[in-house]
Order: sequence, then structure tokens, then C-alpha cells
Amino acid sequence: MKWKEPTFGATPMLKALTTANAQRKAQAFDLAAEQKKQKLNYPDWAQTWMRKYKEDWYIAQANGDEVGMRKAQKLAEGLRSKLREIATFPKWAQEQMQKETVRWMTAEASGDIMEKLAAEKAGRAIREKLGLIDTSTKASPPSDDTKKKEEVKPPNTPKTDGIETGKGDKSSFGSVAEFKKKYGDVIKKLGAELNVDPNLLGAVILVESGGSGFRNGKLVIRFEVHHFVEHPTSLFTFLDKPKKRWKEHRYRESVEMKWKEVHTNQSSEYATLNFAITQNEKKAYTSISMGLGQILGSNYKMAGYSSAKDMFLAFSSGHEEQIKGFSRYIKNSKNLLSSLQTNDLRRFVRGYNGPAKVDDYTKKLKSNTDLYKNS
Repeated sequence: MKWKEPTFGATPMLKALTTANAQRKAQAFDLAAEQKKQKLNYPDWAQTWMRKYKEDWYIAQANGDEVGMRKAQKLAEGLRSKLREIATFPKWAQEQMQKETVRWMTAEASGDIMEKLAAEKAGRAIREKLGLIDTSTKASPPSDDTKKKEEVKPPNTPKTDGIETGKGDKSSFGSVAEFKKKYGDVIKKLGAELNVDPNLLGAVILVESGGSGFRNGKLVIRFEVHHFVEHPTSLFTFLDKPKKRWKEHRYRESVEMKWKEVHTNQSSEYATLNFAITQNEKKAYTSISMGLGQILGSNYKMAGYSSAKDMFLAFSSGHEEQIKGFSRYIKNSKNLLSSLQTNDLRRFVRGYNGPAKVDDYTKKLKSNTDLYKNS
């Protein structure tokens, strides 16, 4: 009999202990201090979700899953941004937006794409209603946050105002059926070129997109400070520790100024990019994740572009270009491509999202493949 080397995977007991430890840490986390630091008030419903995201982060940390850690942090940042927005609403709109926010987060956690899209659509309707009220009553001038959202064009970047903000190829997907109606033919053609089931390819894009590659008509980006500078400097800083370099991203325009958070919202992401461009334009564009699949700019060649800036400009034109770029990225990543061609979803998930929550992501892909197919 040949000796077989023992293997040590994540046993059910180990998973249970990891989850229990993460729950304990999340419950012990000082949310009061965080609220003070963020200058925010977390209502009870928001505290519940913040602790959930903390728990997800601790589980991902225990598994060495940087992708999972970033996702948990991104969801927490998104909730904080939503709370800031809700605080500017009248009471009736606050209650409705709170309901849709919880609806979206619940759907995101369960992988229910249709419910997420419905919640986003309802949220847009609330904002549109507020806009009509403001126009008809001339209630109050735009808030500082609203003005900041208009600061979007990086210097030396050609304007892309040809498509109306939030409409056309930049609009969010109202439903899976709407998404398939808009982009089904493109995805079918790309699936044939990749020798991948177009229903699966459509599901991958839906799961990774979060409903849209745009916010307020602008390309969704995330500025990765630790890619822009190798170590913290006097103007750009991050937590310079192994497996934690993606945390605590801040910048400032001069040493006399206070540090600013990078990942507060899309306005802060673009403000960081704008400043980084003045320091090193080429490096700035390679340091942002962008679009539906949040592909890092440094992967521009794999996505089929001559530079990261070209990729940014192309992705800014609409979802169709992002889908094509995402397809080329998959094509040039042999491991990801072969995983989809052989329908090895677990291998694809590990390769694209990391080792944590493989079961959850695989389940989402399977259910959304059927959903896309039957829409």
C-alpha cells in the first residue's frame, strides 16, 4: 500500500469555529467610536448590517481572502455613503429609502439579482420624485454632497458628455430581462467566440456588476493607493502591512493639508484620481479598478487596450464596451476561460474572487444562469 499524504482542508468544525470567532469580534466592535470618526449616526437597522459586514470581513481575513475582505469593506463603505445621502432627505423619503436600502442589502446577501435591481429602480424613483419636488417648490439649494458629485472629469481627459447622464448605455439594469434585451445579442456573440455558454457568461456579468458599471452617469472606479505608491508617502498613505495594504487609503494635496479618505464615495474616488493624475498620469490610470467587473487598470492589455487611460475612456462610453473588455479579459486568462468552458464554476470563483465563500458564489452563478436563460 502506498503512503498517501494527508490533506487538511477547512473542516465543518473549523468553519464553525471561524464563523463563531468572527461573530464574536463583530459584536465586540466599537461602532460608537466608528460613528464618531465617520461623523455619522447609525440607526439600529444600519448597525445590524454594519456588524454583518464586519463579520464577513473577519471570516475573509481568517481565510486569507483579500477579495472577500475588500468586498465586505466596500459594502460597509456603500452603507455609510447611503446613510449620508438619506440624512439629506425629508422624513417620508428617509423611510422609503431605508426600506429600499435594506431590500437591496438583503438581496445582495442572498444573490437575488432581480430583487437588487428592483430595489435600485425604486431608489431611483425616490430620487426622481425628490427632484420634481425640489423643482416645483424651489425648496433649497443643492447640498455640498450634491455639488461634489458634479466634480468628475479628471484633468487632461476628453469629455464624454455625448450620452445623457444615467441614460442609454449608462443606465442601470431595471431587471434581468431588460439587461438581456439590451445586451443579450452581444453576450451571445461573445459566448460563441469564447466557446462559453452565453447564459453562464451573462450570469457572471450580472453577479459581478452589482447592477451597473456607472453611478450618476459616470464610470464606477476604485482608486487603489497601494498600487499607485509602493510605500506610504507624504501625500498618499495606506496600511503598509502584508495582506492589509488595501486598507486605510488616504491622500492629501500638500503636507499642510489634512488627510482625506479615498473610499467614501465615487466623488472621493474621482477626487483622488484627479490629484494622482497631476503626479503621474500613467500610474494613476493603472491604479484604478473600473467598470462592471472592476478590472484593475494595470490589466489593460488583457482587456484589449493600448493603455489604462484608453481602457478608462472606452469603459466610460457605456456598458457594451465594458462587457466586451470583460470578455477579452476572460479570454486572455486561460484559467478563467477554461473554467467557464468546462462549467467548473468553483474553479472560476476561486480564480476570480478568491478562496472565501466559494460555495455562495457558485450557488449565485448557478441560480443566475437559470434566471438569465429563462428571462
